[in-house]
Amino acid sequence: MKKETSRTKRKRVPRRPARRASFSTPALMKAIKKTLKRTVPLSIPIKVVLLTGAVYISTLVITNVVLSLLGISLSSIFLGVQVRVIIWGVHIFLIAAVATISTNLFLDRPLDALNRVMSRAEKGDFLIRVPESGDDELGVLTKNFNHMLAHITNLTATKIQAEQDLLFAQRELRLKGQLAEQSKTIKENNKMLEALVKDLQLLYEIGQNVNSTIDLDELYCEITKIFQDRLKLDKFAIMVKEEAGEFMQVKAAYGFEETDHILDMTFRIGEGVTGEAASLGETVYVKDTTREDRFLHYKGERVIEGSFLSTPLIYKKDILGVINFHRPKVDSFSDEEIRLLTLVASQIALAVENAKLYTKARELSVKDDLTGLYNRRHFQTVLQVEWKRAIRFHRSLSLLMIDVDFFKKYNDTFGHLHGDKVLKELSNVLRRNIREIDTVARFGGEEFIILLPDTDKRGAIAVGEKLRKIVETHRFAEPASGGAAPQITVSVGIAAYPDDVREMDDLIDHADIALYDAKDAGRNRVVCYPQLTLPTSLDAVRSMKRPNMVS
Repeated sequence: MKKETSRTKRKRVPRRPARRASFSTPALMKAIKKTLKRTVPLSIPIKVVLLTGAVYISTLVITNVVLSLLGISLSSIFLGVQVRVIIWGVHIFLIAAVATISTNLFLDRPLDALNRVMSRAEKGDFLIRVPESGDDELGVLTKNFNHMLAHITNLTATKIQAEQDLLFAQRELRLKGQLAEQSKTIKENNKMLEALVKDLQLLYEIGQNVNSTIDLDELYCEITKIFQDRLKLDKFAIMVKEEAGEFMQVKAAYGFEETDHILDMTFRIGEGVTGEAASLGETVYVKDTTREDRFLHYKGERVIEGSFLSTPLIYKKDILGVINFHRPKVDSFSDEEIRLLTLVASQIALAVENAKLYTKARELSVKDDLTGLYNRRHFQTVLQVEWKRAIRFHRSLSLLMIDVDFFKKYNDTFGHLHGDKVLKELSNVLRRNIREIDTVARFGGEEFIILLPDTDKRGAIAVGEKLRKIVETHRFAEPASGGAAPQITVSVGIAAYPDDVREMDDLIDHADIALYDAKDAGRNRVVCYPQLTLPTSLDAVRSMKRPNMVS
């Protein structure tokens, strides 16, 4: 038996067929790309060459293995073409395909992505980024481009932030400017309001002071005091229009060297600056009196230099007068002062009008509408005062009762209108020819009564005779109908205390009895009541009946 050698003794193991590896192109590309990324960065051409070479070598190896396993020779003919040529064609096609695919993978796609991003970035979209594909030229370019976009984004954000900060700063400055202007305006308004409140308070106080005074003389004194104490004016004059309306008279003045002389002055409406202010009803301001021809310097009596302000007193469009203000400096009245003094003048005008109305109402209550003399009621009041004074101080008191002779016939002949004119004229004659302390009143119809304080019977007779003669010689107005009117004469009856009466009521009654005695004696004469010797005679006189006499 043959000795088995080691080779024969070795147990044979059946050979397994070799496992064929899967060489799909996408997987191969992916693997190669991943391998390339892990290696040293390569440029795109090298990547394409390496990838194409790797594919070519792999294909060549696979072809040789397949041909050896199949036992096919390269010189064999297949379909009329050598196998070698077919394999070369396949290799060429495969190499071109791999080169094309790798070029598209490594170059075209990244360039297209980069181009799209650059287009969007050109339109202002700096937040977009290019996908980074590797460390090759395009990868580096992509990274740099992304870094550039990031830098531009940062710059844009910084610019936007700076612009916003600038806008905020400008807005803040603008708001601060507006706030400063508003604050300045508010301060100015506050000052104006404070000045206005102060002026209103001053006007209120002035109005309270002047409107509480209803007597004209007291009112002028109060106005003078207010101008001195509250308004600090050192020179002024108050002029009030007279009843006729053609002239203004100075009613109050302060600061002049000769105030009494100024008080006697009158100005015609339209004369000088004062007359112009009254004529126009507007405030006239003369900054420098030496350069103003209209300024009369109070008719040249007293030269006044400086500034001059003339403000009219206006009440319901009626001009009552003018207030003149003076200051020694040129242009020393500000606009605020002119406005305030104009308002003060309005308050004074109201007070003057109220005082005039009060004076007129008081006069109407005590005076006769036709003649302007005191009426019978006021005469009774004065008689009570003078009677008490005569009793207390043991003074004489006389009373004259005056009646116009034949006045009823005069009225019937020439009319009542002309008779009223005669009564007015007679009233003026009586008023002008008695003392200031005497009181004359219209007692009724054509009867007048005169009270003579501190006058005995002899003095009363003298006064009565004087008045009778004045009336007898006075030339009264001619009747409108023409023709000569008879001369007006009066009869006068006199009674006196203590000669004729012991009681106040008897004074008028006894003068009335004496008046009828004068008419019985022929009129145009003065008759006294007979002096009493016994108290009982007074009662007898009171019981006497008045005869029916014709005036």
